[in-house]
Amino acid sequence: MERTHRTLTLLFVSAVCVCVVVSSTTNFRMRVTIGPHRAEPGYKATLLAFGDVNLGRAVGQTLLRLGAGHVFDKMTIDSADIVFVNLECPLSDQNGETESPLSNFIFTGPPIGASVLAAAGITHAATANNHAYDYGERALNETIDLLDRANVAHAGTAKQTAELFEPLCIERNGIRFALFAVTDFMNLGREWRRHAASTDTALLFPKLRESARWADAVVVSVHGGDEYAERPSPRMTRFMRQCVDEGAKLVLGHHPHVPYGIDSLRDGYIVQSLGNFVFFQPQHEWTQASYGVLFEFFKTPAGTAIALKRIIPFEVGFQPARLDTGRVCNRIIARARQYSTISLKQIH
Repeated sequence: MERTHRTLTLLFVSAVCVCVVVSSTTNFRMRVTIGPHRAEPGYKATLLAFGDVNLGRAVGQTLLRLGAGHVFDKMTIDSADIVFVNLECPLSDQNGETESPLSNFIFTGPPIGASVLAAAGITHAATANNHAYDYGERALNETIDLLDRANVAHAGTAKQTAELFEPLCIERNGIRFALFAVTDFMNLGREWRRHAASTDTALLFPKLRESARWADAVVVSVHGGDEYAERPSPRMTRFMRQCVDEGAKLVLGHHPHVPYGIDSLRDGYIVQSLGNFVFFQPQHEWTQASYGVLFEFFKTPAGTAIALKRIIPFEVGFQPARLDTGRVCNRIIARARQYSTISLKQIH
């Protein structure tokens, strides 16, 4: 009888553990290695990605005056299973300050910024970039808390160093994603590598390989390159290609603040730079115009495939504005084609 009771108890515990894994359709940080998982053939999920969002400086002051709805009044974001941006600023309460009096290269968005992202339909954000430490460790941690409360999942920074290179697991429509976010450098803070994931290949690549064994698709957000450069950085291009070699299905680049093109490598894609999304930088033409990308992931008998479905041109600034026709729209599409190694004729 005692043996039977013990057996039933073990079966009950095992069933509970299985239910926890199987029923999870939200986001969670992988801290342990789990068994292989593959979505059934026919499953599909979409990912819509945009570039840099800076809710600091003058945009932050506008938010404090006009409230959360102002930023995306001119931009209706298409629905997708995952809507991704790079959050190019911390979000923290600095008593109304959104830019350092010492330098306009140091900035923060106000706490309301997390609600701005959520209200616009943005579901996921990269927080690993060169501005993540602008207002120190306290603001970095506050950003994490604010995004968590707004239900905007994030990758790239963590309060605990041990969690930095653990992927964010996202399950949508039966397809499991592993999301990583890394930055090539940081503007401030000698100890930033304790709280922001870097492009250190010795730390990142083993995690990519491990994730590729259980995830249907590995996505890597890479912050690096040369600001405003006419062409992508050769060094960052090599790094992004290495990410695909190590198991990434999609690599999303940002930091140059100008858009580049889209490459296909084996069965994956590399977006060299998504440029700006919400960022007031009127001093350069291409810092004020860019595009978003919509990808579809779908399960086939041979594995998970990815397809670029469309690019979405828009004007950047205090309020991004979508473009469907016109001279600027055509110029954005022409630039994307110029820098891409794949045909974009049927994409827009």
